[in-house]
Amino acid sequence: MRVGWKCVPATDAANQDVDSTPDEFARSMGYDKRRYVSQAEFIQIHDAAFNAELHDALGQLLDKTRAVLSIGSGECEHEIPFVREGYDILASDLVDAAAEARRLFPRLRFEQLDVLQPIRLGPFDDVLMTGLDFYFAADELDRILENVRDVLRPQGRLIFVLRYRDNFATSIIDAVGIPISCALLRLASKIGLSHTVWQMKRHGYRRSVRELVDIAAQHGFRIGRVRHAGFGVELTRIFLHRVAPPLYALARALDRRAHILNNAVVFEFLT
Repeated sequence: MRVGWKCVPATDAANQDVDSTPDEFARSMGYDKRRYVSQAEFIQIHDAAFNAELHDALGQLLDKTRAVLSIGSGECEHEIPFVREGYDILASDLVDAAAEARRLFPRLRFEQLDVLQPIRLGPFDDVLMTGLDFYFAADELDRILENVRDVLRPQGRLIFVLRYRDNFATSIIDAVGIPISCALLRLASKIGLSHTVWQMKRHGYRRSVRELVDIAAQHGFRIGRVRHAGFGVELTRIFLHRVAPPLYALARALDRRAHILNNAVVFEFLT
């Protein structure tokens, strides 16, 4: 496990370490600033290609007949499409960023809970985690998986999205690509091409696929099906989608086969 980086506006990175409190996390994600006038606007704003790819991958694993607890739901952008399709999903998060989603989509169910503490809900057939592991150090992830295991029924499943993985390509992005990109953004600010001041911030803990599988096995999970999404999205960390859209599109197309630069690996962990 190693720590990865991102380049962010200085106003968004008062703490340069990995976000570790609810307030830091909410500020980084901009949860306190978002308002939506309609269901259509909410869906449109969250209608990124990544979200569609992840929805397709999760749709191959989730089952309408099974009760699901979703952990780390954020604004519930991943849960709402499934709720609208009739899935039995209870969304949850440490930070209540779902007020707007609940207002717009009354069928959405949400509970505010701290997954580092024993979960007083359930039991559930499945637990869904769409991407929050990179905020937690090794001992914290152990506690989370232990709590998840306790809330599952027999033959329960953990659907886990590894969103910030460690491999050779992401090592190069963190060590070379992001520092260069951030230096260029700072230069643009100094010569007046931008009014934004940029700085480096530790984004989270990167884990390899093997590390995650081994950690899950320690808590009684065995690997089932694996799906991929977010093809080429790691390259957005060096702003390739902005500076060279055709090259980014080509990288995304190639990564649909290579699965090297995608930022979502979806695991079905069985008990």
